[in-house]
Amino acid sequence: MRLPSAELVLAAAWGIAFASASESSSLPRPRSWGAAPTRQRKEMVAMVPRSGALDEEASQMDVEATPLASEGVPSSAVSDEPLPPSSPPVATGTPQVQVTAAAPSSPPAKADHTSSASAALANLKERAGPAVLMLAAATGLVKTFGENGVIGLVLLLQAAMYHESCSVVANFHAQANGAASGGSFLEKVEQLWERWWWFATAVTCTSLRNLVERCAHLTHEAMDLLGYGMAAVGLLSAVAGMATHVDAGPEQFRGYLGQVAASHFALIFLVGQSSFWIKTVQEFGLTWVLFPALLVIVNDTMAYVFGILMGKHKLLPRLSPKKTVEGFLGAAFSTMAVAAPLLNSMLKKSSETAKVVVGEGKVTSHALAMAAFVSLVSPFGGFLASAVKRAHGAKDFGSLIPGHGGVVDRFDCQVVTAPFVYLYLKYMGDK
Repeated sequence: MRLPSAELVLAAAWGIAFASASESSSLPRPRSWGAAPTRQRKEMVAMVPRSGALDEEASQMDVEATPLASEGVPSSAVSDEPLPPSSPPVATGTPQVQVTAAAPSSPPAKADHTSSASAALANLKERAGPAVLMLAAATGLVKTFGENGVIGLVLLLQAAMYHESCSVVANFHAQANGAASGGSFLEKVEQLWERWWWFATAVTCTSLRNLVERCAHLTHEAMDLLGYGMAAVGLLSAVAGMATHVDAGPEQFRGYLGQVAASHFALIFLVGQSSFWIKTVQEFGLTWVLFPALLVIVNDTMAYVFGILMGKHKLLPRLSPKKTVEGFLGAAFSTMAVAAPLLNSMLKKSSETAKVVVGEGKVTSHALAMAAFVSLVSPFGGFLASAVKRAHGAKDFGSLIPGHGGVVDRFDCQVVTAPFVYLYLKYMGDK
């Protein structure tokens, strides 16, 4: 195939540049020849120069132009007809080589749906194994140690959740300040001591205070005095640390106070609310901790299932892009449906204390009340946790549980439910 001379091609190039600048139009082009799809290359208009002085370049371009024929371009697609009126003006008598092809068709939506469904199924399989192991471990703990085992588990969960939330915030501030190492060894020790001192103070005022009834030498008044003293020591230590720090300044103060505020919020939201599990176990029995926990599991699982099968409308895309309105409503319906049968089944195997709380003929009303709270309010604990992660550039709070993330990722909705259950039983239950 004889290609146009270099002089004519240069004139055509100037015409194209002028028309593009004046009419604001451009030809479609792939990102790179090596990565461009085949159909996009077929739609390109190929004008390759050849002259005596550019034989070597023309030969190379002939090699590059060859795949167009090998890729199935019909011979009728190549013509010597002049360009249409919308094309840039070209010097008279210059033959043009133009390649045309059908417009690319978009991939079928069914394939995308199948791909997303397969990914969701794989994710579900990844999450199912650890979830079954967690349920089995919890069941074994309850059967072996009873209420004392649950109380010990609550204390461990409080420490784990507090550690994860503080680590997410601390890592964000360290990267923002360009100090990924976290400072010297003494600074790390000081940060850890202060962080866990506040944790010990919060646990003393909440969970441990609830346990003093089992100790002969401690009273609630003594625990209140101890907690106040620990808070005063933490306050003095924090202020003294800021005042005597060598590099103290506005930036350092802002970073430090931001971490302190986040850690104290974690103490209130995670440690403070989860301490109601201990009070519930002591006053109303183990059933009233396990039943709401199972409702949360049902709600979370069904929200995931309905979201995969029917989810089209995002619920709060800025906070949790994967949560959908269909998943939220489907989970609420499922939780309400299983609440009463589940509670009836659990009460048959429960202690007399748990049965007396419900009252005669009120099982269904109590079950539906708790199911409504779990369906409409508890999920917002997860939304708040998602906001914390997004604000600090973290995907999960941890990696302790494969497929689920950290402890906070699994218990963010559970801790919101704990105080409601205790207060509901205390003021609405029949003793």
